[in-house]
Amino acid sequence: MQRAGDVYELRFEPREQRGFRVLAAAIMQAVTLADTISGNDTTGAGGAYVLTRRSDGTEVLRVDVTHDEIGGMRLHLEDRLAKLTPEEFMTSWTPDDQPGARS
Repeated sequence: MQRAGDVYELRFEPREQRGFRVLAAAIMQAVTLADTISGNDTTGAGGAYVLTRRSDGTEVLRVDVTHDEIGGMRLHLEDRLAKLTPEEFMTSWTPDDQPGARS
């Protein structure tokens, strides 16, 4: 049986920074290389998890996260991608399908 993780690829996109923050983030990245680790957010700005179709790169889902939600959401999405079929994943996903979702 094909799993959602076989069809979709998950990546983290940090929030865009402007001005001095861009320079500070670039310096930090150059010095520590910490931003090269997928899902690492050294800026504290949060970002989004983006799910794309492996076959053509089409974006199918974008989940905005705060800095504090990055780790938990990644684990949650990776678990769902490993356990569900592509159809189950897409039909079961709702914005409230997040750890700590607000009602």
